[in-house]
Amino acid sequence: MSGLFRSGVLVCVLLGLPASAFAQEVGASIEAVATEAAAGADDRRARVPGDETFLAGHTCIAPGSAADAAPIVCEARINPVLPPFYFDIAWHIDAEMGERVVDTLSIRRQGESEPFQSFAEIGSSVAPQIEHNGFETIDANFDGYLDFRLLAQTTAGPNTLYRNWLWSDEEARFTESASLDAIVSPEFDADTQEIVSRWRSSAAEGGIDIYIWEEGAPVLIHRETDRYSGDAECTRLFYDRIGDRLEQTGEGACT
Repeated sequence: MSGLFRSGVLVCVLLGLPASAFAQEVGASIEAVATEAAAGADDRRARVPGDETFLAGHTCIAPGSAADAAPIVCEARINPVLPPFYFDIAWHIDAEMGERVVDTLSIRRQGESEPFQSFAEIGSSVAPQIEHNGFETIDANFDGYLDFRLLAQTTAGPNTLYRNWLWSDEEARFTESASLDAIVSPEFDADTQEIVSRWRSSAAEGGIDIYIWEEGAPVLIHRETDRYSGDAECTRLFYDRIGDRLEQTGEGACT
């Protein structure tokens, strides 16, 4: 029996009080201490930069009809320590091509009416059926901040091109990435911190490229090319970066 509980029982006996009264009082005190400790922990967590429950993503509101020329507005929070951003995407329908062409893109912070950054000559022209011109937020360079991209054009084949903008924490703004724009159908693997590109150059040739980031730019480090012959045989060629060049390192049958 603890000293506190023995002392409490003795006091209860001397005063003619039941021991259960002291037990109830002790229980209430412990509960109060626990409640206070939990509140303190919540307060400490609230003062820590970042949020372990942060969920990446975005939402967009498009014009109500094809006749409505209002901008597409997308909301995204690119990092838990930054306020939400609003992306205002101005566009028009090209009369000849029938595609939705993005004219300008402006970005403003939540609570601010004026944009802190604007872009022109976006280079995004897609079929109107493609929602929001393919607007998407994604951590393309694996730095913990979401970047954003738009589809560059409508493609019938597997080679999809994007226009990409990367967040610079140092400059507190987005920068265009022409080197990333040149990579077709990029997939971003956060576990390996690699960019995987699945491409096809013709009906008889296709492959996979793997890139990593070096000094702020994606660098090709591995390629596998499948080549099909007229008798349906397939040969896979392997290439790896050696020094500053991509050199063939192997050959075998496609699996």
